[in-house]
Amino acid sequence: MIAARLRQCLLAATIVLAAACSPRQESVPDRPVESVALRRGLGAEPDTLDPQQAEDNAALAVLGDLYEGLARSRSDGTAEYGAAESWDISSDGRTYVFRLRRDLRWSNGDALTAAHFAATLEMLTAPGSTAPQAGLFAAIERVDAEDDRTLRVQLVRPVPYLIELLALAAAAPRHPNATPSAQPPGNGAFRLRQRVVGEQISLERNPHYWDAARVAPDSVVYRTITDLGTELNLYRTGELDITSEVPNTQLAALRAERPAELHVTPYLGTYSYAVNLGRLADRDARRALAMAVDRERITRQVTGAGERPAYGWIPDGIPAYAPARFPWQALPYPEAAREAHAAWTAATARGAAPKRLALCTDASANHRRTAVALADLWHSALGVDTEIIELEWTVYLDRRRSPGECDLVRLGWSADFIAPEAFAGVFESGHPQNTLGYRSVRYDSLLERSRTAPTSGERMALIASAEAQLLDDVAVIPIFFRISKRLVRPEVVGVQANPLGQLASRELKLRQ
Repeated sequence: MIAARLRQCLLAATIVLAAACSPRQESVPDRPVESVALRRGLGAEPDTLDPQQAEDNAALAVLGDLYEGLARSRSDGTAEYGAAESWDISSDGRTYVFRLRRDLRWSNGDALTAAHFAATLEMLTAPGSTAPQAGLFAAIERVDAEDDRTLRVQLVRPVPYLIELLALAAAAPRHPNATPSAQPPGNGAFRLRQRVVGEQISLERNPHYWDAARVAPDSVVYRTITDLGTELNLYRTGELDITSEVPNTQLAALRAERPAELHVTPYLGTYSYAVNLGRLADRDARRALAMAVDRERITRQVTGAGERPAYGWIPDGIPAYAPARFPWQALPYPEAAREAHAAWTAATARGAAPKRLALCTDASANHRRTAVALADLWHSALGVDTEIIELEWTVYLDRRRSPGECDLVRLGWSADFIAPEAFAGVFESGHPQNTLGYRSVRYDSLLERSRTAPTSGERMALIASAEAQLLDDVAVIPIFFRISKRLVRPEVVGVQANPLGQLASRELKLRQ
């Protein structure tokens, strides 16, 4: 292990020296030879490192290291002071005044002011904003930088989780000289050293970060490996400290082989398939597909890591929220399968059920196992064949935006903040992620009413009614509520269960 670490020290130093020659990077001093990188598996290649445009988990993980908003997320998923050292909230919940920390700096040393935060929030809320999460900030009416350290945010209505929203990457400041052709300076705990698309993203500690003295890793190297088997092999050979995930087929062996290194924890995430309503317009046909899924069998035999069967869109575990569930949840599976078969047969007789399904997913051993299980269940219960179409990550993201001939598209969704709105908003008309044709006047109305509800209880009840409408329309077929399952070396300290599934590099340390 010591020899492997020494090789990694030399490798990290080599990467840093090579990156210093790149015209795309900031000019920074060479890192010392003894620097040791925290080596993390990222899974997919990020679609973008623009904090306002990012929407996939790989991008958001890296951006959490590169940028910081007025607030930042704690290890328990709640928000705490970030770039702001304090804030005051008016009694009506519509006015927030933020006081920034003294002498904030961008990663290149430039001064970071309240005007930079104001510019980002104004961009998010401008008409025609293309930011995927712009809708979350729609209640912002006005933003004023009163001086370099004071920011005033005026809302049209109270937003109980505004502080949590301001911890998202989308609300991070944007450098005034940012250009599309180069990665701009950030303000997070780390700064970009080198990006080799398809291979790795190298970061180093940002010396200008306000809390730099408490950031332990000198550098972070993310490996963008989509094949979980390859990632696992790199971990076993000592070339990774943390994996992004582990193959489901290896769970039993890893539990026996490395029980102390396997971290399995639930978080607020739903594994589902969104329905292309342009191709599956018949509600009974969609209901048959949802009822024919034996979720207990999938979570027991296919995933097997402790996932919970999902009979609704919003997971359990959000404080004060009682989620809606399919009304047939309590039916024994054989009975549900019989009802599904009857509904599918009736839809077929009307010419409303396809003879063959096209199920589209991103390429991954775990996703393929689940897709094969679904295809088997639908064939057994409904008599329909399913073509599984596996797509490279960027192609898959494009297909999510424009599903084409896909009848169903894998939709994994994780909460960015702890509130039911983190899930409910996805299927609202006009939401950037709502790309498969779901439009419901009642659903939109219930969500809109929830935003002006006089009490928290009424707000939660209206969102639950909206979720029930979504399930009644079967616009999405939830399969299971997700868990985080990753390998972590014993030398890595600070890994905690997080309800948002996040693992910020600034919170981790490496024992020598």
